[in-house]
Amino acid sequence: MLAGERPKNCSYCWDVEDLGLRSDRMTLAGQFFTHDNLIDLKAVAAGTSYVYPKYLEISFTNKCQMACSYCGPVFSTTWEKEIQEHGPYKLLASDYNLIHTPQIENSPYVKKFWEWFPKAYEHLFVLRVTGGEPLLDKNTYRLLQYVKEHPKEGLTFHCNSNLMVSKKRVLRYIDLVKDIPDAKLYVSIDSWGKQAEYIRNGLDIKHFEDNLHAVLDSGVSVGIMNTYNFLSIPKTHLFIDKMAELKNNYGDLITVDMPFMVEPSHLSAQITDDAHISIMENCITQMKDHDVFNTSEIEKFEKTVGWITSNRFKGEELVKHRKDFWTFTTEHDRRRGTNFFETFGNIL
Repeated sequence: MLAGERPKNCSYCWDVEDLGLRSDRMTLAGQFFTHDNLIDLKAVAAGTSYVYPKYLEISFTNKCQMACSYCGPVFSTTWEKEIQEHGPYKLLASDYNLIHTPQIENSPYVKKFWEWFPKAYEHLFVLRVTGGEPLLDKNTYRLLQYVKEHPKEGLTFHCNSNLMVSKKRVLRYIDLVKDIPDAKLYVSIDSWGKQAEYIRNGLDIKHFEDNLHAVLDSGVSVGIMNTYNFLSIPKTHLFIDKMAELKNNYGDLITVDMPFMVEPSHLSAQITDDAHISIMENCITQMKDHDVFNTSEIEKFEKTVGWITSNRFKGEELVKHRKDFWTFTTEHDRRRGTNFFETFGNIL
């Protein structure tokens, strides 16, 4: 990027920008300039020499009690266990969730991280923990304790969670994070009700909502992340109404983002037809009709719908991925005791 090139790993943003839309890269870059208005000049001066990061995202483990439909063994021990028992899903495109490099508990890299971290901490302005499920891992709480004992002006602590951990763990997180300025918990939910429970296997919507209210009632900010996929479409209107209700109750304490999912292809909204596009466009209007969503939240969903509309699969590729969708959901129901038709009906 310093040489003016476009790394292919950053195509998620390039594709959006090529449509004339505002990408995550453009949105998120602003925080770096807010922290340091000379950051671009310093980056050029540093070149390719070693630098400590300003924004650090760390995953200690793939330990997770859920098996979300679009996830896999590298991020979930529950997925890992299923694939070890039943093997990968046999799809036309590829073997889905074939285990290549499973993570190992007690990795030596964790020890090396803790040796490196105190020095790196001096340079950070954002520290973010992901997983797996971070609130199941002892290192997350150790990291929170470190931040609490070593307050650093301008530092923000972010954490991802599926919020399906025990109330005890949620309260422990709240106790450690509540005094850290601008701390935020990023919470994943991709629809609402039974359809959300299908997408995120292991989710109990009532337990999730109880924990969500506990975090918000404590004054800790929450960012709702809807990894927008094909199965999100049917109940998008319910999701938006629920988010509007939460925002009415908690105001700016809660934000909503609905980024489009690219992989796996058989669950991507790229398998949609015109009727699905119409549903999404109506939901944009629905968001605008509520007076609680800010411009950024609406623009992000418009970006998602715009990208999906411009990148739908066609011809043989569409047929292949739709066939894989049915193969996946059929096998999903067999392995997990779910019922796709009962939950979604015929949405294709």
